[in-house]
Amino acid sequence: MNRLGHFLSPVKAALFVCLIVFAASCSKKDVRSDEPGFNPSEGGAAATEGAAPTNAGDAGTPASDLPIVYFAFDSYKLDGEARNALKQVSKYMKDNPSVTLQIEGHCDERGTTEYNLALGERRANASRSYLTKAGIDGSRLSVISYGSERPSDAGHDESAWAKNRRDAFVIVSK
Repeated sequence: MNRLGHFLSPVKAALFVCLIVFAASCSKKDVRSDEPGFNPSEGGAAATEGAAPTNAGDAGTPASDLPIVYFAFDSYKLDGEARNALKQVSKYMKDNPSVTLQIEGHCDERGTTEYNLALGERRANASRSYLTKAGIDGSRLSVISYGSERPSDAGHDESAWAKNRRDAFVIVSK
């Protein structure tokens, strides 16, 4: 029995370590680096769908006459308000057939850098998908995610976070 007790201690310790490692790897905010569009070499931004490898300040002018699309916490689902905003963007694009837009996906500061980059990209792609289904040629739309790198409100409360969970539009060419 003494030998068995001696043997069980290292086994228990090994199981405990495995359990800790497993629990740490199951974090909700963990994102695989092979997530579509995740590219750590982009200097903090994930870009897809023809987005230039430059930041939005270099890509064009913010479309201040276009609405901002806001999202719920940890979501890329387009609610009724978001769809109404995208209807306005769609109308603008149809009225200005030579304009190309970059859709910037943004997140609040909560979550890991990798998670926020992936979520920002999913948000921008949700807007892009809506616009293409509304008849806008996908070649006129590019997507980039800035994650939480470019907050519109530097606060650290729900009011600020709600403003930072957004898609913004940048005019790349007219």
